[in-house]
Parts: sequence; C-alpha cells; structure tokens
Amino acid sequence: MKSTEDRTSYKRITEHRGQWALQRMGYYQEFGWSVEAEFDESILLWHIATDLLYHETKHENKEEPEHNDQEISQNISNYMLFLLIVRPFMMPAGIGQIRFGDTCAEASNFLQSEGDIKECAEKILRVSTEYDPGVVKGDRSKSVLFTGCKLAHLLKEQFIDGNEKKGIKPMNDSDGMWRLISAVWVEMLCYAASKCSGQYHAKQLSKGGELLTVVWFLMAHLGMGEQYRIEEGHARAKLIVAK
Repeated sequence: MKSTEDRTSYKRITEHRGQWALQRMGYYQEFGWSVEAEFDESILLWHIATDLLYHETKHENKEEPEHNDQEISQNISNYMLFLLIVRPFMMPAGIGQIRFGDTCAEASNFLQSEGDIKECAEKILRVSTEYDPGVVKGDRSKSVLFTGCKLAHLLKEQFIDGNEKKGIKPMNDSDGMWRLISAVWVEMLCYAASKCSGQYHAKQLSKGGELLTVVWFLMAHLGMGEQYRIEEGHARAKLIVAK
C-alpha cells in the first residue's frame, strides 16, 4: 500500500508475484529468475528453498525473532503449496500438479532411506548446484527439486555464509534473509488472490471459506487489483464480481 499512489499503481501491484519485493529490497538481479518462471514453478521453487532453510535453521536461533518472518514464510509457503495441489481451480492455470508429482518422485528416489525432516533437508542441501539442474536432469522430468535447492544455496550465500568465499567476514544476516523470503511469499499470495475468479471465491465461501478469499476481500477494501474500480474523485473502490 505504501507503493500505491494512483489508479495505475493500484492495478499494477497485482501483476507482481515477487518481483516488486525483490526490486524494493535490492535483490532482483540475484533472484529475479525465480519469480519470472511460470507461477506454479515459482511456488515450488520458493517452497523447496523455504522448507530446506526452515528445517536447517529453525533450531539454530535460541531467541525468537522480533517479527518471526521465518514462521510466516513457512506458513504461507505450505498454504500456497496446498492451494496448488488441492485447490488448483483457485490458482492461475499451469502444470503445477505435474511438476509437483515429478519433484516428489525425484525427492523420493534421491533420499531413498527414510530419515527425519531435518536430516533430509541437510542431505538435499549438500548437493552441489554448480551446474544448472535443468541441464543435468534433461527435459523429460518437470522436477524442480534441485533448482529449488539452488535457490536455497543462493539465499544462504547472499545472506549468511557466501562472503567467506570472497575473503569477507560472513554477514550471518538470517533475519534479513527471512524478511526477503516472507515479502516474496506475501506478494505471491496477493497475486494468487487477485487472479482467482470471483465465482471460485464465492464457491469456497459456501464450503467454509479460504484464506485466499480473505486476502481478496482485504485487497478489495484497499482498492487493489483488477476486480476493483476506483471511482474518480472518491477514495473508495467498488468490487466487480463477474458472473
């Protein structure tokens, strides 16, 4: 809302699904590729990276962060994956379920023996992503497991331990990393809410409601999105629900 000043910017905000957050915080050059992919692919990439980093670091900090961006990121990440797999009709069209299936199959094949979640995360994070995972696995599989792992490595390199390679003392800015991750997730959530048809929001209301619809209504209240018309001369918006 701080970035919206006129009718054009109110509509423009729902065309971003992580780009604005990365640009505003100065990391688009490093991570822009991950949000310029197809939306379902971006969700899976950021879900994998979020999950790996969450389970690797959640026991490291003894003190709770002031705004708990780590928990916020994990919760929205899990919710967006739930929508992609269980409520695909509420999401922009894509091949999310195929990508999810291939990614699960590759994870299962790679991990083989069972372990706890933290051990699995550590094993995946130990994989080198020096080479493009897409080139290594070929075109047949739609799995994004190791591309998501690459994103996790890049986030760690940027915020935690990467500067060591350049002979610079590591920043260890874990809080900054989670602020960025949570900002991207919030933007993805708002994008998904604005792109979901009004009839599907209404359908889910009759079945108990959905967080995505609450976000949609909040955005309507603030006058943001394609479904909202801001009247000339009035600081209010009208919600337009197509039949």
